[in-house]
Amino acid sequence: MSNGEYEVIATVSPRSLGPTTLFDAEEAITSDNVKQFNSDPSDVRDTKRALSRAGFHVFEEASNETTISIGGTAKLFKDFFGAKLTKQKAEIRPETTVEFMATSEEPEAALMNAPDEFSKLIEGAVVARPPTYFATHPIPPLASVHKDAYPYLMVPDGVAVVLRAARVHRLGVTGKNIVVGMLDTGHYRHPFFSSRGYRLLSTILAPGATDPADDPNGHGTGESANVFACAPDCKLRMTKMGNDTVGAINAALNANPKPQILTNSWGYSVDTPGTTIPNWLKPLEAAVANAVAQGVVVCFSAGNGHFGFPGSHPDVISVGGVHVNLPDENDFEASSYASSFNSTWYPGRQVPDLCGLTGKGVNIGGTKAPSLMLPVQSGASLDGIAPSTGSNTDGWGLFSGTSAACPQIAGICALILEKDASLTPAQVKDSLIKSARDVKKGTTQMGHTATSGPDLATGAGLADAKWAYINTMGDVAATFFNATREKQLAMVTSGSMPEFSKEFIDDMIDTLRSR
Repeated sequence: MSNGEYEVIATVSPRSLGPTTLFDAEEAITSDNVKQFNSDPSDVRDTKRALSRAGFHVFEEASNETTISIGGTAKLFKDFFGAKLTKQKAEIRPETTVEFMATSEEPEAALMNAPDEFSKLIEGAVVARPPTYFATHPIPPLASVHKDAYPYLMVPDGVAVVLRAARVHRLGVTGKNIVVGMLDTGHYRHPFFSSRGYRLLSTILAPGATDPADDPNGHGTGESANVFACAPDCKLRMTKMGNDTVGAINAALNANPKPQILTNSWGYSVDTPGTTIPNWLKPLEAAVANAVAQGVVVCFSAGNGHFGFPGSHPDVISVGGVHVNLPDENDFEASSYASSFNSTWYPGRQVPDLCGLTGKGVNIGGTKAPSLMLPVQSGASLDGIAPSTGSNTDGWGLFSGTSAACPQIAGICALILEKDASLTPAQVKDSLIKSARDVKKGTTQMGHTATSGPDLATGAGLADAKWAYINTMGDVAATFFNATREKQLAMVTSGSMPEFSKEFIDDMIDTLRSR
């Protein structure tokens, strides 16, 4: 049975080390407490053996000390767990629906319980469900750009200039040696990437995914260009997802080299008023917390009118959308296509933290946000338009959404970590928030209006790569002046201590003047 032939993919939780099971946790699972839901290595080993003997396939590369990903037939799951599985449908992006086998979403039915002889070893299991990818529709194939499709940005230069990443690149900081993991629909080797010499590590297949070189949707390929626009010399590792988002995160973290950053342009529109986190999403909550606890910077799209989770998780960098009113590169407004909300599941958590570049909604046969021209696999679902030919098989699509904004922020994170790889995820987030440009107008899809200062519509505002980098340099300088002489010499030798040349000072002054 190959990787994609399993009728059902599920996440199993072995017995937790702490007093509470993963599925009985009443408080939010974050990087501060996730270790109590880890399992003893011997319990993990014994659980894997028991499941293998029962006939399940154990995805070793997608498992860790908290959860185990397994696959099998619907009948096998019914016989072992006594679970009733039915065929269900989910919209993974506008006008694209997939079918999958799953248990009920009702809390009392979603959790599958192991047979009595394994009940002391296995806390429970939940069936994986496909996420929604937070991209917009492409605009339809047209002979020329529709009159309502305002001027758009090309990658890499357009994105790099507006987010001020180009200013950092001129200093020789381009994300060198930083590994960015991306969880998405896959990656096609489009000439856009090879002609620019971008560094693409081999694609990983998450449980349920097949054919690493194929991206018939186009979402992963297109959105990855946003990472390289901000960090052209980073190393990008795509994890092609199936339904198992937990297994995908674990597979990405288990890869060698391990990513320092994970970017995720997907989620579930579930963090809504009057609800609590369901059992079937608690393993995902733990997977996100585990990643951050391991020192990985995790970015998530807030959504396009979605109440996005894990975008609302307090440990992640939650990315919303700001629209630039071209041709004025400094005229910004909150995107009318993007999400903004107060989390119900995490009281006090506001979404987003800050924003990347996203189109605003225009009506072209339905609401769309055609803002970025991105490379896709020829004939892919998102191969929507080229301005010159209007072909839907030319390998280019015009789309955006917070799916585009999130990898832009991940690229800026790579610039920050190139200068100081010791920064924690919280410190990276803090640097981004402190350096963001205030956005004072525009209204999100949720009806929240941007005002002076931090607000619910755009969080801290639009990311500013140059100012975030300057903040990071200040942190490095402070470390240098407080270090021992031996440490100072080591920092100078390694190149981590910033050199304040006249050119840099002039550029910093220009940066300050342009804010």
